[in-house]
Amino acid sequence: MNKLPHYQAIVRMIAIITCLYTGITAANEKKLVKQHLISQAEGFILQQLNPNHDKTIDVAAMPIDDRVQIPACETHLIFSASAEALSQSNISVKAECQNSNWYMFMVVKAIETQPVVIISSAVSPGTLLTTDNLNVISMNKKRLRSSTFDDIEDVVGARIKRRVSAGRPVDPKNLCYVCKGDRVTISAGTTNMIVKTTGIALEDGRMGETIQVKNRRSNKKIYARVSSTGQVEINM
Repeated sequence: MNKLPHYQAIVRMIAIITCLYTGITAANEKKLVKQHLISQAEGFILQQLNPNHDKTIDVAAMPIDDRVQIPACETHLIFSASAEALSQSNISVKAECQNSNWYMFMVVKAIETQPVVIISSAVSPGTLLTTDNLNVISMNKKRLRSSTFDDIEDVVGARIKRRVSAGRPVDPKNLCYVCKGDRVTISAGTTNMIVKTTGIALEDGRMGETIQVKNRRSNKKIYARVSSTGQVEINM
């Protein structure tokens, strides 16, 4: 029996498998090189925008085209970006290998975020805010057009003055811890003696604001500071 054809078939199969393995290994190596380059570019941008690590910045480099060949660099790659580029959301970064005169430009997207308290489900005017209808998410700082809250505890107990849809940040101007027409507790006194009575709020008030209220017993209008939900105080 002639075993030569069988032997030749095995040799060809081994050659094919070897070529495939070599090709896969080379492809994986190129992929790792590009991933390392992307990681270095992202790290460079983070260092430029947040050298003191006192901000929350999300960075993500755009993928490198598969057709781009990254040559070996005997020295460390040098990254650079202009001041104008660093002020943009999509930053153009130059990666350069000086000993080979090779360079390429990459795009790194950078977004500074901050925690923001949002409405988790649509609320109507007069709705009391609780942990059930609030949530905290990270938002692009540039998209925030007004002051916001970053801690749910700063909002719980307040009421909404105008309808707000789900996902919207809680606007301090749209809150009242004491709302016009509310029955409130009026506290007055010193550290040694405190007198309390009831009144009616004549205006909306946020925490710490001074509003006009009417004493229900005397019907006198007075000014008092909002100290908590449904409570105001007068300093003696």
